[in-house]
Amino acid sequence: MGVWPPSAGNVRLDGADVYTWNRAQFGRYVGYLPQNIELFAGTIKENIARLSEAKDEIIIKAAKLAGAHEMILHLPNGYETRLGEEGFKLSGGQTQRIALARALFGDPRLIVLDEPNSNLDNEGEIALVKALMYAKKEKITTIFIAHRPSLVEVSDKILMLNQGMVQLFGTKAEVYARLQEQQVLQRPPSSGK
Repeated sequence: MGVWPPSAGNVRLDGADVYTWNRAQFGRYVGYLPQNIELFAGTIKENIARLSEAKDEIIIKAAKLAGAHEMILHLPNGYETRLGEEGFKLSGGQTQRIALARALFGDPRLIVLDEPNSNLDNEGEIALVKALMYAKKEKITTIFIAHRPSLVEVSDKILMLNQGMVQLFGTKAEVYARLQEQQVLQRPPSSGK
């Protein structure tokens, strides 16, 4: 995400080093859902719009893509519901869906989602999968970190890490095939009885 400089090498998007890219410009093209979500003290609308002056249609589009629109309409003041110490307290799943809408806001070209389904119920998980399918259809590069297998089914490529080192990388079919090979090799030989 270009927040910290890499310890080695660099990270580039369209040839530009993300660490040196102007943060305001970079933010227009990238959506991010961190593992530890923090929403701003302000309205739902302001949170989705990343505190920018945005048209309601753009905010509502992001909320609908995240499957959060109906949930938001049921809050005390809808999109104008205030959050923060004095404001309305959202559940973990509601917070995650608002943060997903924020990541999808403004049609980013790259989306990075860190454990995007950790607090979601079944309805939220379905909405997340729909959002990922939308991103795929719109050719939005999407990177997500996940432990639950439900999201793996939506992926094109899988990178498996083990203690920070690449264990497997390839298409879903390639990784599944290698995992099956490893399971066969690790099975104890049959006794022949």
